[in-house]
This record gives sequence, structure tokens and C-alpha cells, in this order.
Amino acid sequence: MHLFILFFTLIIVWRYGDWKNWQKYHTTMLYVAVANLFYNFIYTGDNLLWKLQPAFLLGNHKIAEIFYTFIIFPSTVLLLLKNFPSDLKSLSLRLIKFISIYFIFECIAYSLGCISYHNGWTIWWSLVWDFMMFPMWMLHHKKPLISYAVSAAVISCMLVLFPVTIK
Repeated sequence: MHLFILFFTLIIVWRYGDWKNWQKYHTTMLYVAVANLFYNFIYTGDNLLWKLQPAFLLGNHKIAEIFYTFIIFPSTVLLLLKNFPSDLKSLSLRLIKFISIYFIFECIAYSLGCISYHNGWTIWWSLVWDFMMFPMWMLHHKKPLISYAVSAAVISCMLVLFPVTIK
């Protein structure tokens, strides 16, 4: 499933991504990658909230996370921020579209056993996360400093809701 998502993303972003203007999105692509790396640094070992199950050619959770961190998520930024909508209706529709696509793929991955949840995380927390994540990417694109402050608040909430045990 993870390979399917990888190839699906690559095909869609190759066709519809804003490649000629990728520099406009570069900092947000880095923000997304660093945020996922930060999650993987904090929530590791016994603290995982979700685990990507080993798949053909991906080997283990960490290798799959690398593909998401450096290919799938940054590619999604190229799609999400292309022709950034200025009116609230178009912006809302774009958010709902991306949230729906991510959530549907995660539901399929969960039903196929390609992802497992741990330490209180559920598919419904993933939906909540999607509703936070995509607006954060948009916020970072428009107002990066504000997005860093909001990110710190989100991280604090995550650590309260899903505490990390240190051994």
C-alpha cells in the first residue's frame, strides 16, 4: 500500500504539480519534512502513535517514513499550494479535498493492515490531524513565523494528549 501511495503521489505530482514554481514552496516543503522528522524523533520506540507496517521493498517502518518525509509530503505541498485560492469557499473546498484523499488512503491502509495505531492514537485522531495539518501547511506558506508559534502549541498539545515515556 505504501508503494502504491508513493507511486500514485509521484504520478499525480508529476502531472499536476507546480514544478516551474517549486521555489515558491521550497520552505514549506522543508517545514513539512522537518515536522515529520521531529515527530519520528519524539515518538519513537515504545512511544509510537502509528506504525507503518513493513511492505515489499520498504523493509520497515523507518524506511517507509523516509519516503513519506522526503517524497510524499513535500510532493503534496506542490499540489496543495498550486494556484493558492484567495476566496474562502475555494480554500475550504481544497482543504476538504486533500483531507478526504489523505483520510481515505489511510482508511484503506488501516483496513489492509499497512498501518497500526498505538498509545491511544486512532484513525479518528488521524482525521483530526489532517484537519490541522493541511491548514498549517497553508499557514506556513503565507505566514511562516505564525505557523512556528502555532506548531509549538500543537506539539505541546500532542505531548499532553499523548505523553512520551522516557526510559
